[in-house]
Amino acid sequence: MTIELFDIVVVTAVSGTLNVILGIFAYIRRRGFLGSRTFIWICVTSCIYIFGHTFELIASSREEIEWTIAFQYLGLPFISPFNLVLAMQFAGFDKWLTRKTMMFLFSIPVTTVILVFTNNWHHLFYKSISVYPVDSYLLTDIQPGPYYVIHGSYTFGCLFAGISILLWYGRKAKSAYRFQLATMILGFSLPMVTSFLYLIGLTPYGIDLVPAVMCVTSAFYLLAILSSNMLVVTPIARDHVFEHIRDGVLVLDTAGLVVDFNRSAARVVTGLTNASIGKPLEAVSKEHRLIEALQKTESAAFDKLERTWECGGKQAHFVVHTSPLFKRNGQMAGQTIVISDVTKERNMMDALEKMAFTDGLTKLYNRTYFMKRSAEWLEENRSVSLIMFDIDHFKRVNDTYGHQAGDEAIRHVAAISRQHVPCHGLIARYGGEEFIIALLDVSLESAFAVAEEIRWSIEQEPFWAGEQAISITASFGVAAQSEQQNIDVLLFQADQALYTAKASGRNMVKKALQTSK
Repeated sequence: MTIELFDIVVVTAVSGTLNVILGIFAYIRRRGFLGSRTFIWICVTSCIYIFGHTFELIASSREEIEWTIAFQYLGLPFISPFNLVLAMQFAGFDKWLTRKTMMFLFSIPVTTVILVFTNNWHHLFYKSISVYPVDSYLLTDIQPGPYYVIHGSYTFGCLFAGISILLWYGRKAKSAYRFQLATMILGFSLPMVTSFLYLIGLTPYGIDLVPAVMCVTSAFYLLAILSSNMLVVTPIARDHVFEHIRDGVLVLDTAGLVVDFNRSAARVVTGLTNASIGKPLEAVSKEHRLIEALQKTESAAFDKLERTWECGGKQAHFVVHTSPLFKRNGQMAGQTIVISDVTKERNMMDALEKMAFTDGLTKLYNRTYFMKRSAEWLEENRSVSLIMFDIDHFKRVNDTYGHQAGDEAIRHVAAISRQHVPCHGLIARYGGEEFIIALLDVSLESAFAVAEEIRWSIEQEPFWAGEQAISITASFGVAAQSEQQNIDVLLFQADQALYTAKASGRNMVKKALQTSK
């Protein structure tokens, strides 16, 4: 018997020593994760409880035993709520840990400490404490009071809530964090089960074995810290930064296997799931453009490439950034891929670009774009014909029916004209009520025919100003390139032909004389 009790004392002392080491590790790496301060407090309160229990086992008098029991409760009541706080921080629920919440969580432990130290006056925590010898040791027989039940229920409740939170979080956690989760769940459940066995009288000699069992949980915590950097890279940092970042992030090892990814990456890369961990990206991703970008990055040392692929049934634009990952010794460990969705930015740029070259009233091209594009055609030695036209007596329309009707007349003519311009043609609002069309590889006669079709359609189709139909006409001038001309010469010829059409009575098409440069 003496040897067995001695073994318990030794294991309990070792458990306290391991918790001291854990506390030192947590303090050294306290900047590694949000829950480091909580973990340090768990180690401190556990050390008080464990060493207090060790002194209780080796105490030589009733007075020493009562003093060591009181000392234990400076740490014991706080361990379970601190574990619950750590579980909440680990699972990303730290936003609920407000000052009011913390005051509520620790109100019962503080009350427990006060009642334990004043127990001789009211006996609410312990009804009685008796001592009996076992070989060279003095063991205690405690009769719990009413508040002891409250304290025990609260302790079990906190541990059970912590385990529930960790199990809930474990459903969505990736394999890289499973060992940390399992370690924490073991650290919660093993003392809870041992404490339950103690309460129902199934522990040897009726001794509280929780401090001794904490030797096992402390050993697992140390293993988790040393093997998986538990206090350096934790899911809490991952949840708040990695998992909630707007950009998709992929982590590959040196062999191109998927190590980790966030939810944004799973959303933009089809086929990427939790089952993708440990597999080549080429085997799980259907985005060949992403694979192509990565291959170019590896071969050409690019760190930024823009690609387009389908996402959510729509074409989306992405910028793919890659950067190498290195170990502390400088050895290559893999690469990080950041996929930024720039669809909104690209669409905005396209819209701005379109606005820069589009007339706001008619949605036709504006004069600036027309001059630029038609000049490029001429520089390419392409055959170009111009049709210049404007609305007859437009001022009369404005004065009679108002400027709103004038705007409607311009939109009406633009809509009719657009229907008659071939796909290889270019139509723009030249200014005011004046329009211009460039036709590529079209003769003067063919351009004249197009102008005549537009003129006839405008004449035949009135536009509506409110409930009133208003008929309008337009005059046209047509010019075609003869030999090599610049755009200014061709514009001048078309404008002269338009002037002739107006001078000849309007609502007609006139051709410019074809002259050499």
